[in-house]
Amino acid sequence: MVFELKDKLKKMEVLVKEIGIDGEIIYHELSGRKTEDAEKALKVPRKYILKSLLFKSKDKYVAAIVTGNKRVNVRKLEKISGLKKLRLATPDEVKAFTGFEIGGVPPFVFYKLCPAYVDKEVMERDYVIGAAGSEYCGIKFSPGIFKKIGYIVEGIGEEM
Repeated sequence: MVFELKDKLKKMEVLVKEIGIDGEIIYHELSGRKTEDAEKALKVPRKYILKSLLFKSKDKYVAAIVTGNKRVNVRKLEKISGLKKLRLATPDEVKAFTGFEIGGVPPFVFYKLCPAYVDKEVMERDYVIGAAGSEYCGIKFSPGIFKKIGYIVEGIGEEM
């Protein structure tokens, strides 16, 4: 378990350096795999916690980033991405495509992998916290980084 966590964090370090993210890694003992768990573990409202979701249409992928108090409007995502019949990628597909397991997928891992859409509400926050390679750590950073790395800001979120 410890070796596995170190390996995931090493992958995160490389990604953070490559992109130039100025963020704070936050370790926590409780799992943050689900939004409500991350909210308890990090002691912050879910509107500051990111969900990094991978969708699939045939053999193409697209990513969606929303705050924890929202869900992705899949029809809007289909319309703006041009992909039809989008579905959430399975845990095995997420691991194979990103190198990270569900609950630990960093929000900027999609950089250079696939188109990524960020809900406009994410950009209204002073800071956000996304997974940092494991469900037991997060990274606090400014959402402005998403524009820098070419993510597309759109209104893809809707109230839960």
